[in-house]
Amino acid sequence: MRRILAGLVMLALSVTAALAGPKVQVQRDKEFDFATLKTWTWNPSGPGEVKVVVTADSKSEPVKHTYEPVIMKAVEDELTRRGLARASGTPPDFTMTYYVLITAATASQEMGQFLPAVTQYGVPPFAPQTTSLSIYPKGTLVLDVATPEPRHVVWRAVAQAEIDLDKTDAQRSARLRDIVRDVLGKLPRK
Repeated sequence: MRRILAGLVMLALSVTAALAGPKVQVQRDKEFDFATLKTWTWNPSGPGEVKVVVTADSKSEPVKHTYEPVIMKAVEDELTRRGLARASGTPPDFTMTYYVLITAATASQEMGQFLPAVTQYGVPPFAPQTTSLSIYPKGTLVLDVATPEPRHVVWRAVAQAEIDLDKTDAQRSARLRDIVRDVLGKLPRK
């Protein structure tokens, strides 16, 4: 019975983690008036950067080549949907920059970590021993909104999520578009 219960708990936790989505944090300049933003453009020094640091042989260029167009199109579509126009011929009100970092992350459990080490419960104190270790790729997407001159970041959103290696590039691209839409939905307009 205990094994069945433990299996159900693990299944529930894995489903919850799969449905949880990315962890998003947003920072903004409280003094900046976001209502003045009407036009935008990509950062003149480049729309963004991709860094892959998983192994010593990791290459960033293939990832950038695959996902930069997806990120740029998703940002352009979402900003247009929010009523912000791409500047053409006139100075923009703000510039956008993206950053992607892909690294290795870990999750571990130790024997007895969820049990109290109290002898009156009949459970002896456990010496920490790792009983479960998961190593997985984690992606971080950063979107910056900055004033053009002088360049000052007024809004930054950071989204972090586990990268599912079992998904196809098309599925990962769709997830990335959803993340960009959710993140830019947090951009203040008033």
